[in-house]
Amino acid sequence: MDKKKKNKIIIIISFVALILGVSLFSYNYVLGKRDLAFEKINMQINDNKEVEIKDDEDVSNEDLSKADNKPVTSSKYNYIGTLEIPKINLTKGFVDMNSKYNNVNYNLQIIKPSNYPDVEKGNMIIASHSGTSKISYFKNLYKLAVGDEVVVYYRGITYRYAIDNIYEEPKTGYLNIYRDIEQTTLTLITCTRNNDATQTVYICNLKSKE
Repeated sequence: MDKKKKNKIIIIISFVALILGVSLFSYNYVLGKRDLAFEKINMQINDNKEVEIKDDEDVSNEDLSKADNKPVTSSKYNYIGTLEIPKINLTKGFVDMNSKYNNVNYNLQIIKPSNYPDVEKGNMIIASHSGTSKISYFKNLYKLAVGDEVVVYYRGITYRYAIDNIYEEPKTGYLNIYRDIEQTTLTLITCTRNNDATQTVYICNLKSKE
């Protein structure tokens, strides 16, 4: 075999190897991204609207004890679980998602469609105001960072999450959620601090339950 023909064969083999390498990289990239779910939910939080709460609907009368992993209690609301974020000293109960008090104007709001924490690979979506009123339970969420712990107490089990991603979405009445569907997820949503046009989304992945 002459040298020219040999070099030509080497070039062809190298080109084929390059194509295979690029294809393999692309395939692995797709595999890595295939579990990223895109969910669009219908919701909007309006921090600019003042909400009048009557005296008999006062949300501040709570016993914040979590002894024996029981949810916080209220004289008015039947809380089924508790959200706790140690970094910002937040401890707040949440009601059943079908309750009339499952509303940001009263409590933390579990957004439909949502799963409770005991659903494997599910996504519990919680929203709250971030303003200055007494119902602005998420007013300090802006202080959180990737890696911070978020805890949910539900049905005698403690679910410990870590924040995996934080991003902003425009206020359009709809909101996009990006999460790994192979993870059990908690999503927190509130209006972006100092920006009336966007909402901030905190994606938290389950790390342990006890």
